Amino acid sequence: MSDSGSAALSDVRFERVTKRYGKAVAVKALSLAIPRGSFFSLLGPSGCGKTTTLRLIAGFETPDEGDVFIRDTRVTETAPYRRDFAMVFQNFALFPHLTVADNVAFGLRMSGVAREERAKAVEAALAMVKLTGFAERYPKQLSGGQQQRVAIARAIVMKPAVLLLDEPLGALDKNLRESMQVELRSLQRELGLTTVFVTHDQEEALTMSDSIAVMRDGVIEQLGAPREIYERPATEFVATFLGASNLIDATVVESGNGSSQVEATFGRFTLAGSHPAGERLRLAIRPERVLLKPGRDSGALPAIVRDVVYRGMSAHVFLESGGLPLLAFVQNAASAAIDWSPGQEVGIVLPAESLVRLNGGAQAHG
Repeated sequence: MSDSGSAALSDVRFERVTKRYGKAVAVKALSLAIPRGSFFSLLGPSGCGKTTTLRLIAGFETPDEGDVFIRDTRVTETAPYRRDFAMVFQNFALFPHLTVADNVAFGLRMSGVAREERAKAVEAALAMVKLTGFAERYPKQLSGGQQQRVAIARAIVMKPAVLLLDEPLGALDKNLRESMQVELRSLQRELGLTTVFVTHDQEEALTMSDSIAVMRDGVIEQLGAPREIYERPATEFVATFLGASNLIDATVVESGNGSSQVEATFGRFTLAGSHPAGERLRLAIRPERVLLKPGRDSGALPAIVRDVVYRGMSAHVFLESGGLPLLAFVQNAASAAIDWSPGQEVGIVLPAESLVRLNGGAQAHG
């Protein structure tokens, strides 16, 4: 797959874009179309190419190969100030000597917008980010969350085709970051503004995005909706980077009627889909999909509890079965509370529909 949606309905498009720094390839033959009006996240560890991809959209970097388009206009060599985008950084980049209103109005003033029109636009932008009444304050008089809102208002007041967000919530504490995730997503939907968001935070990407591109080594490992990527990871990297996963090596014993019997070191279980007998598979299952039963259960696979970590709403139960370490997340519902303890013999059930067969490597987006 070379594009995420129709080019005609995309605000950002890459066509076989490669960017090198010396011998290191930061982005490799990337083809991608970001749907108009969507919240699109570039997710991955440090050095995966996500920030370079964002900088290629902005024009802060120039591709060594390929082309970049914004609103179907080729901008590959176009200077940043001539591109139709606005950007919000992690450090906010507010002018300390300017008031909130003057910070928000800065881009409009540099563009020659008349004073009266600027004032109306600034008032509307501050209202959108819930900062009405803060116009005459200075950045030092604001909290971190309020400063972030000013940076967002300064970006959206320009009415760009594309909003670029470079880990803008990374400097905020956990509670404020989660609150800003909801506010920013709500604002993006209200404006219908195409937004490209760079983050290494998996929960942040899952919470905010319409689509996520998981990147590694300059290519996209998997591209899709948050639920699709989380529930059906394509590769081992995606399965383990985007949340926790149990990885299981198994061999197909027999197949029929749309399912397969497979065998791992700890026993035999069912996998959805037909696979040739003898085929070796790499499987993943999320810890919350692993079902635990107290004691030895004839319908379950045998396991031993090695440790239990209390996490408030859930307990993380570390298991061993057939020499393989496994993890189960168990909800702490009062009606189903069981006092799991190290050394306890339990049965585990791996629902066939929750097991995912993994591919060997990156998808063909790069």
